[in-house]
Amino acid sequence: MKKTALILFVLIIFSGVSFAQFSLDKFWSIELGSSISTVKQLFPNEKWEEREAGNDNLYSFFSYLKPSSIKVSFLVTKEDRLRMKSISNGKVVEDSAKKLYDNLKIILTKKFGDKFEKKDTGEKSFLLWRLGKDGMISLSNNGDKTLMVCLEAVGIPF
Repeated sequence: MKKTALILFVLIIFSGVSFAQFSLDKFWSIELGSSISTVKQLFPNEKWEEREAGNDNLYSFFSYLKPSSIKVSFLVTKEDRLRMKSISNGKVVEDSAKKLYDNLKIILTKKFGDKFEKKDTGEKSFLLWRLGKDGMISLSNNGDKTLMVCLEAVGIPF
């Protein structure tokens, strides 16, 4: 009986670790311009993927933001300056994308207010929050893909 209880306890502990909730507070605390080592220190237990993205590097990992599987990404210049951070649905399916879009819209509205631009292009819903002089957060949904992007709007026409 003790062995069964021990096995059950170990399974509960490991399942809790593998389905740990992603920390939006940590995500929001990352300032654009930070280095990738600073970002990685906030998420030390993640399995990071790296790939080239034009002249930049894209670092990402998969996590969980109840009730969705998500992909968290950071675009970093060759000079090691964070240019963009994003969250997208980890499971590329329409139902999952819609749930994440609805959840992120609620979260963003609570955090940044309901003064956002809204655009619909038929298949794609697009919301835009302007933050200060140069900051911007966009949230879009295009069928099976939801994407929230935080970036500096300097030099980028919107």
